[in-house]
Amino acid sequence: MSPWTTALVCGLLGIAAVYALRRAFLGPRLTLRSMQARMNPTARLASERVDQQPGFVRRIGVALAGGPLGRLIEERLGKSLRLAGFTVPFVVGQVVTSTLVALFAIGIVAVALMSAGVVGSSPLLWLLVVCASVLFGWRVVADVRARATRRQRALRRVVNDFVQLLAVALTTNRSVEDSIAFAADAGEGEGFELLRETISTAQPMGISVWDALNGMADTYDLPELRGLTTSLQRQANVGVSVATTIRTEAKSLRDKQLADLKDRADKANSNLSIPTMGMVFGMVLFLAFPIMQQISQAFT
Repeated sequence: MSPWTTALVCGLLGIAAVYALRRAFLGPRLTLRSMQARMNPTARLASERVDQQPGFVRRIGVALAGGPLGRLIEERLGKSLRLAGFTVPFVVGQVVTSTLVALFAIGIVAVALMSAGVVGSSPLLWLLVVCASVLFGWRVVADVRARATRRQRALRRVVNDFVQLLAVALTTNRSVEDSIAFAADAGEGEGFELLRETISTAQPMGISVWDALNGMADTYDLPELRGLTTSLQRQANVGVSVATTIRTEAKSLRDKQLADLKDRADKANSNLSIPTMGMVFGMVLFLAFPIMQQISQAFT
């Protein structure tokens, strides 16, 4: 590698290291919304994530959100974005910047290897560089889907607990509205905060509680909550008792959650079978090696 190439590589790596250290010690820029989030941790909005992005990443996301890439992400990840609490400009900015940074870093490594004579310059090498950079961008999409899956599972558990508490509250002489408020106030966590916010904002918006809960079910794809709102709406329109229906639905949700836990436990056990077999096989080899060595020495 020539001195000029070495100096260029070292200079670029030094600039990248200084920038990374600056970002690590200074942290994100404080905004009014981020300060409100610190004072009220339960009020988490998707726009706060955008405010925590660096300025150039935010500008890239906003500029490309209305283009083909933004429309593709909205079409493929619309439900996942709502569940994970992200926006299209945020994801677009993360995907583009991750791809470009990976392309820049892997490109520098490839140039250094070619200058040192370790590898030769070929179109296949640059194709591998581009493919590896695209994988870094795809990792952002996979992270969004994983976050959405975890958020949906957590919300479904919250809905299950909410229905159980509502079934208990309806065994007393409470009305349906009081039972809903009691069940929402009895739980803790982000999911129950979302439930309480949905219920408390229903009246100022001029809609019923079950319509607000139905909107929450449609937004976050919660069929269990949609079935509950259907029962509550039937009780409001027809006037029939809803306690028996909700108790039946609570029992059905308990059975469904138990079956889901069993399936996840079986999947975890199956994933551990191969490492367990490898550990047992390695232990057998470790114990049998001295015996096999003595047998081999006896015959030789």
